[in-house]
Amino acid sequence: MADVFGSITDEALNRICGFTQVRAPFLFNYVAPSIVDGVEIWLTCYDVPDSPLGNVPKYTRLSTFPVPGIPVALPYCVQIFDANIDFHPSDQITLPDELSPPLKDQAFGLRVQCQFGVACIPDDVAKLVADSRFNNPNQDERQPLVVPAKSLLCFVLTGFATGRLVVGAAPGTPGPVEQIRVEVDGVEIVDITPRGLENAVECYLIAVLKGYVLPTLVLGLQSLVIKSLGFAATIQLTAGLPHNPAIEENELRVWLDVKVT
Repeated sequence: MADVFGSITDEALNRICGFTQVRAPFLFNYVAPSIVDGVEIWLTCYDVPDSPLGNVPKYTRLSTFPVPGIPVALPYCVQIFDANIDFHPSDQITLPDELSPPLKDQAFGLRVQCQFGVACIPDDVAKLVADSRFNNPNQDERQPLVVPAKSLLCFVLTGFATGRLVVGAAPGTPGPVEQIRVEVDGVEIVDITPRGLENAVECYLIAVLKGYVLPTLVLGLQSLVIKSLGFAATIQLTAGLPHNPAIEENELRVWLDVKVT
């Protein structure tokens, strides 16, 4: 029998996401700033209001994007303005046919709308780079020039993903330390043409998710040691259940055993 049971609905998580977007905008707005006359300019596709909490940053800083074949780097932004999660059985989002709806047992769906903006290389900058490369054959060895953009070319993308939670032992640890990981089963970007370009973008996103983003979301349960009133408690998933954590009836559910030491 579990010591602790907890659950949260997908509807509640979506409300929390909207609440967080207002108070912590840097979690939803990512910017690689432009540099004009030595001053950084944080260009975005739409204005981001200040957080009501006060000294909370608007943006998370990204590195500028290097352009293959020409020694310049482009400012850009990625702004998430709508995100919704859906737990099995689906009732929050409608998955595209490419992800074989409806949601499978113990699966979740995700719908994200993003505003992307990228700087265009002005003719005078392209000519400056060309003249510099002609006069200096070793131009490629130098740091790329950040395009001094004052505006961005913006477009909206809608993406969907499906996935599940997986429990396993932490690699490289001396004992059976449990980890909860997120695994992505499929990604679909809507209305990118031609189809080959869409497939390439989706392949890249899956690689980024599996190789960089998702490993940072791993939760090691035995590392969660609660200290209060002079004692400590170690948390473990309750064993012997068909699914724990479970995604069912539009909820994320978890059963925990707590050992006081």
